[in-house]
Amino acid sequence: MDTNKRKTGLARLIEIAGTKRRLLIGAMLLAVITAIVQFVPIIAVYNILIELAEHALDPSLIDKAYIWLWSYIALGAFFAFGVLTFASLMLSHIAAFNILYEIRMQLVQKMVRLPLGFFSRRASGELKKIMSDDVERIELFIAHHIPDIVTALLFPLILVSYMFAVDWRLAIVVLAVLAMAFYVMGRMYTGKKIREVSKRYVETLGRMNASIVEYIRGIQVVKTFTESTNAYRKLNDDIKEYRKFANEVNVQYQPTYVGFLTILSSALLFIIPVAVWLFVGSASYATFVPVLLMFLFFGVAVFFPVLKLLWIGSFLNQNNMGVQKIDDILYMDEIEEPDIPRHPKDASVEFRNVSFAYDTTPILKAISFISHPGTITALVGPSGAGKSTVAMLAARFWDVQSGEILIGGVPVKEIPTSVLMDNVAFVFQDNMLFFDTIEENIRMGNKTATFEEVARAACAAQCHEFIESLPNGYQTLVGEGGIYLSGGEAQRIALARAILKDSPIILLDEATAFADPENEGKILAAFSHLIKGKTVLVIAHRLSTITNADRILYVDKGVIAEQGTHEQLLALKGEYARMWETYNRAKRWTIGGKNNRKL
Repeated sequence: MDTNKRKTGLARLIEIAGTKRRLLIGAMLLAVITAIVQFVPIIAVYNILIELAEHALDPSLIDKAYIWLWSYIALGAFFAFGVLTFASLMLSHIAAFNILYEIRMQLVQKMVRLPLGFFSRRASGELKKIMSDDVERIELFIAHHIPDIVTALLFPLILVSYMFAVDWRLAIVVLAVLAMAFYVMGRMYTGKKIREVSKRYVETLGRMNASIVEYIRGIQVVKTFTESTNAYRKLNDDIKEYRKFANEVNVQYQPTYVGFLTILSSALLFIIPVAVWLFVGSASYATFVPVLLMFLFFGVAVFFPVLKLLWIGSFLNQNNMGVQKIDDILYMDEIEEPDIPRHPKDASVEFRNVSFAYDTTPILKAISFISHPGTITALVGPSGAGKSTVAMLAARFWDVQSGEILIGGVPVKEIPTSVLMDNVAFVFQDNMLFFDTIEENIRMGNKTATFEEVARAACAAQCHEFIESLPNGYQTLVGEGGIYLSGGEAQRIALARAILKDSPIILLDEATAFADPENEGKILAAFSHLIKGKTVLVIAHRLSTITNADRILYVDKGVIAEQGTHEQLLALKGEYARMWETYNRAKRWTIGGKNNRKL
C-alpha cells in the first residue's frame, strides 16, 4: 500500500479498529447526544432570566409556573446528562477493550507472517512497548478522551450557534475569541518544529527507559565497577539527552500555551466593551440585561471545553505516535508465500552465489556451497564475519538480494513457510523457555508427542536425570515466573525439544560457547543424538567441537575465504590454521602462568 495515502491519527485508529469501530461510533453518538442535553439547562436559565427581567419592576406578574417548568426541564436535563455520560463512558470502555483485542490480534497475526529476521533485528523490549504500552495508551485515549473530544468540540459549537440566535453581534465577539484560541492551539500541536521536538522527546524517553532496565538488570556489575561500566555511561547519557529534549519541549510549548490561556482569560475584556456599546443604543433594558448576563456567564463557560481540548491534545499526540508505531509493523513487507508450493526432495542445503545486506550494509558476498544430506558443515571465522547470517538465511529469516538458496533442490522462496519450518530445527546460544512445564516446553518440538516420547527425547538430550530431581519433575514450571535453570540445563531442554521435532536439517549456533566442562560434555553427547543422519550447519566458536565436520567453511568479511576438512585447512596454513593455533594457545593459558604466550 502506498504509504503516502495512509490515514493517520484518529482516522487510522478507527480504520484499524475493524468491525469494532461500530462500538466506538456508538460511544461518539452518545457523546453527541450528551453535548446537546448539556446545552438544555443553558436555555432554561436564559428563559428564566428573561421572565425575571421583564417583570423586575412588578414581581407579582412573574409567571411562576413558567419558571418551575424550565426549572424542572433543567433538572431533568442534568439527570439525563449524568445517565448519558455514564452510558457513553461505558460504551467507550467496551469499545476500547474490544479495539485493544483487535489491534493486538492484528499485530500477532502480522508478526506470524513477518520474516524471522525482523525479530532478530528488533529488541524484544521495543516490541513489548508497542504491544503493551502503546496499545494501552490507545485504550486510555478511546475509553476516556474520545467522548471528551466530542463534547468539547460540539458544546461550544451549539452554544455559539445559540448565541447567534440571541444576539449575533456579541456572538461574533465570542466566535472571534474562540477562533484566536483555536489558531494558537493549532500552532501548539501542528507546528513543524514542535512536532519534531515532540517526536525526539518520545524517542529519548523510550531509550532512557530501556537503559534503566538494562542498568537494573546489571546492577551487580554496575556496583562493582561503578562509573566505568558502559551501562552507567549509557544511562547517564540517555538521561541527559532526555532532559535536553524535555526542556526543549517545554521551551517550544510554553509561549503558545501562555498565549492560549491569555486569550481565553481575557474573553470578558472583549465581550464587556461591545456589550456596553450595544446597551447605550438598546431600546429595552429588560430585554438587554438577560442577554448581557447570558453572554457574561456562558460566554466564559464556552471556553472551558476548549481548555479541556488543550489538555486532551497532548494525549492525542501520544496516541498518534503509538498508532504510527503500530502501523509501521502492520505495513511491513511479509514473507511472500509461493503461488505454486513445492516440497524439498531431500535434506540438502545449497547456497548459489548468495549476496545479502542489512539495509545498505553488505554482509555476504557471492557465497556458494552445498551441504549434502547426512553431512556436517561448520562455519568458523572472526566475529561479525557473517556466519550466523548464513544459518539464518538457510531458514529464510530474510530474502537475499542476489543469488539463490535451495533446500532439497528447491528454492526456499518456492517452499511454503510451514513446510520449511517442519524441515528445519534451530538450537541457538540463547534458548527461550516459556512459562510452562518442562514437559510442555519440550513438547513444543512435536505437539502430538506422548509423555513417553518427551521423556525419551529428554534422555537423549542428557536432561532426564536432572528433570526427575526437580520437586515436580516434568511438571515443574520454568521460564519467567518459574524455577531458575542454569544455562547448561536450559540448553539441554532446548536440545530435547529439537530432538523431539526430528527435522532433517539442523542449524546450530554454537550451543557450548558458555557451558562449563560438565555441561559441555552432556551437551555434546546430546548433539550426537540430535545430528545423527541429519544435515547439519553449525556455527562454531570452540574449534575442538568441529574437527570431525565433513566440511569447514572459514568465513571472513562476508566471503568464504577457505574451505575443506580440518586436516586440509591445517595443511593449507592459512587463516583457519592460525585460528586453530590461537585457540590451542588459549586453552593452555593459565592465570599467572610463566609460559603464557601472547595470544
